[in-house]
Amino acid sequence: MKIKVAFLPTGPLAIAGDVCIIVDVIRATTALVGLFDAGSDRVFVGGFRSDVAKARAAVGDGVICAELDDGSTPLGFDHEPSPSLLSRLDLSGRSAMLATANGTPAILAAVREGAASILIGSLRNLDAVARCALAEASSRNADITIICSGQLRNSRIAIEDSYCAGLIVSRFCALAKDDPVELDDSASLAHGFTISQDSAVKVLLGSMTGRRFIGNCRQNDVEFCARINESTIVPVVAAHGEDSDHPVYLLDA
Repeated sequence: MKIKVAFLPTGPLAIAGDVCIIVDVIRATTALVGLFDAGSDRVFVGGFRSDVAKARAAVGDGVICAELDDGSTPLGFDHEPSPSLLSRLDLSGRSAMLATANGTPAILAAVREGAASILIGSLRNLDAVARCALAEASSRNADITIICSGQLRNSRIAIEDSYCAGLIVSRFCALAKDDPVELDDSASLAHGFTISQDSAVKVLLGSMTGRRFIGNCRQNDVEFCARINESTIVPVVAAHGEDSDHPVYLLDA
């Protein structure tokens, strides 16, 4: 089994048939996990500037969340994709929708490129998503690609996503004792960077994305995103009507 890391979700990803983990630590994939932690039974995702009317129609009495480039909430949506806020809501039995500048477009890219299975990863569900991905890849005899969402509309590498990818690689190496994994160069780079760092909170607070959110008075979100293994939920991108414990559906599918 080969482990790969795509530091950006752009260009030819060569992931057809792979089990993929999408990572956007600050904030989309952390927010997706948080929506399910808050009790949501399904979450729709759309691209940046998703249509508010379609979002509202999809979720009914649920919540719709989106962001502008500064992280604030566009007109007509209920909330910005703030993980610390969303995880405190009571969404029991309700749907939700999320559209962001980097994370949800990365999910759409993985769908377009033919990934066999798409899981949502973050620091908060680190061990759970690693175990789930290994089991899925083993059952499919497939490779695994961790796709980092990056920043500035997927145009630049985000150090916090690379850090999370490296931690997931570390978990793979520890968990796959009887079936050793093969790391490609990108996975080795991410892993090497991660083991050189002192702590997740230092990485996130010092990152370009983290500093931008701190400047916008959202340091609590950055610190929330740095917490490791506080959730066992693994959202999975699913086709409409497909059975899944924590399904993520495409808004326009």
